[in-house]
Amino acid sequence: LLHLCGVYDKIEFIPLPDFYRSIFPGVDIMLPPDWDGFKYALKSKWPEEADGIEKFHRLCADTLDDLMELKNLFRYRGARSFLVKAMAPLRQPTFYRYKDKTLQDVLDDCFTNEDLKAVVSQLWVYYGAPVPEQSALIGLAATETYLGDGVWHIKGTSQALSDAYAERIRELGGEVRTLSKVTEVIMEDGMAAGVRIASNQTFTGRYVVANTDPYQLVFSLVGRDHFPEAYVQKLENLKPANSLFGVYMGLDIDLKAKGYHDVEIFYNTSKDSVVLHDNMMKGDFADGAVAITIYSNMGDPVYAPPGKSVVTLTAYSDYAVWPEDSKAYYAMKDRKVDELVALAANVIPELADPAVAAIKEGFTPRTLKRYTMNRDGVVYGFYLSPDQWQKIPNETPISNLYIASNWSQAWHGMGSAQINGWRAARLIMDRE
Repeated sequence: LLHLCGVYDKIEFIPLPDFYRSIFPGVDIMLPPDWDGFKYALKSKWPEEADGIEKFHRLCADTLDDLMELKNLFRYRGARSFLVKAMAPLRQPTFYRYKDKTLQDVLDDCFTNEDLKAVVSQLWVYYGAPVPEQSALIGLAATETYLGDGVWHIKGTSQALSDAYAERIRELGGEVRTLSKVTEVIMEDGMAAGVRIASNQTFTGRYVVANTDPYQLVFSLVGRDHFPEAYVQKLENLKPANSLFGVYMGLDIDLKAKGYHDVEIFYNTSKDSVVLHDNMMKGDFADGAVAITIYSNMGDPVYAPPGKSVVTLTAYSDYAVWPEDSKAYYAMKDRKVDELVALAANVIPELADPAVAAIKEGFTPRTLKRYTMNRDGVVYGFYLSPDQWQKIPNETPISNLYIASNWSQAWHGMGSAQINGWRAARLIMDRE
């Protein structure tokens, strides 16, 4: 997609040395970023599970292959769409078998050891739902994309990728406007005629593509009266995923020089993802899980000067637990920042030293809502349970209005956000 858009040569990729380090009670393992290394590490620790580890690899690969064979299904209509779906049990058997299953079902099919199940499913903390409620498809397909292609960082952070797209748009004669909040999608005769921004300036076009959450699009920018009631009801019945709570830390020490060579560490107080999820969503971060990302270990000088380090601590969170009252909110935020830092200090004790932490800035679901305007600061779109893995289509009932955000069908994350943009553009080009 980057090649197709003319963006690939505008960015630089840095390969990361490891996939992730997973720590549970009684378990501490580092996993390499490719299938050979990943399987070797698992088999070395759990040799009796060798056959299941190979089976898991096959399921991941076959699931992604099946999904890639179906990647253009969103463009099909009528008989062609019906035929492709009807043939899926024969042509895409792994996808069809697991489309209504959970990640827990996959783990139980492949493994018997509970520690191994916890380690292999560790990235549930990036996908939203706990393991027994999470769609099997995202766990299988995402694992294959990581281990099949390697784990990469974009030099200059994801901002460099945004800048590259903006540069390419300008090269093609387009315009990129920032600080231009859209306040309305202008409707005429049941069609989207353009957009209005906060300065009251308007822009017209044959199509409008929104990169918002669907709640903003339907209820704020367009108005629910312009949509069929069935579409609105479906939207209201879908369950959103979670938001995040975390801490940005700038340290006056070089963690790598002190022996911390990790990039991504997951510290879990339990092997039960449901318990961890529920504790974090209640605001009990001391009994939850924390993702510790040492960005200054990624080989990108943008993060920290020599002798310093940058670390981010991230946990799940629910908007509802954070007080609306400003004084109560900031008091809770300060307490919870210290709580999350104390949890991460079980892995990196230096984090808890006030003399080391030059910068310690927390963010909550309310922070994320302020910056993204997503409902309740949700970052993952809809909850990815088996009954919701399709989310919503990139098309809307308004024939020339599309949605390209991570709330739509290509799931979530930087990669999927780009794919959703491509899908919306592809549908428009098909019409043209």
